[in-house]
Amino acid sequence: MWPAVLFAAVLLIALIAYTIHGHRRHLTPSTGPKIDRASRPNTALLLIDLQEDFTTGNSKYRYPEADMEKGLEAINNLVEAANANGSPVIAIRQTFVGWYMNFLAALLNQGRGCQKSNGLDIDERIDGDIDHDIVKSRADAFHEPELDRVLNAQNVGKLIIVGLDGDFCVKATTKAALNRGYEVYFSDATTLVFNPRSWKKTRSQLIALGAKDEIEAKDKIDQEAATQSEDAPQHKSA
Repeated sequence: MWPAVLFAAVLLIALIAYTIHGHRRHLTPSTGPKIDRASRPNTALLLIDLQEDFTTGNSKYRYPEADMEKGLEAINNLVEAANANGSPVIAIRQTFVGWYMNFLAALLNQGRGCQKSNGLDIDERIDGDIDHDIVKSRADAFHEPELDRVLNAQNVGKLIIVGLDGDFCVKATTKAALNRGYEVYFSDATTLVFNPRSWKKTRSQLIALGAKDEIEAKDKIDQEAATQSEDAPQHKSA
């Protein structure tokens, strides 16, 4: 009897350790070659995990409807602007890979993001043209080589990252982008979060790493433009 109990205990400990390792691995941002931002003047808009699994339904992790509607409205404004100026809009969708990850998602996350889920498509409330659709298996979208290929082909050096959740996939993708030398923008208005208190800490961390809050960055750019205008030589008409 005792050998069976010992075996079960060891198996349980190993399973817990494997789960913890897998969770950390899932959330760890990747690294990659530094880009030459000077030769990449273009901007891309990344939509992170705005799938029906995560934006609709009656999950216990459901975002407040008012927050979701307000967030999607702000995101749609960016999609419209990107479509108008020719900037690529890239949808990133989460799909868990492997039987164990799908098992955990089914057990702990009500099946959201599982390979057999019916909610893997982008929320139909996203209004505008999506130029690229990339499926990821980890929190960090750069884990998929396709994202690097698309950004390289489009000469993108600046990313506007929006979507959900701010503490997980948005955070991991933003860190991975900064690791590669991208100029990264985000904003509270276009980042959906389940835990506002935790997001406050994450937001400060991302800014400390070099990401720019969109509103703060715009104010800074306006100030610099005004300063340059004041410093420019004044030409009097004859």
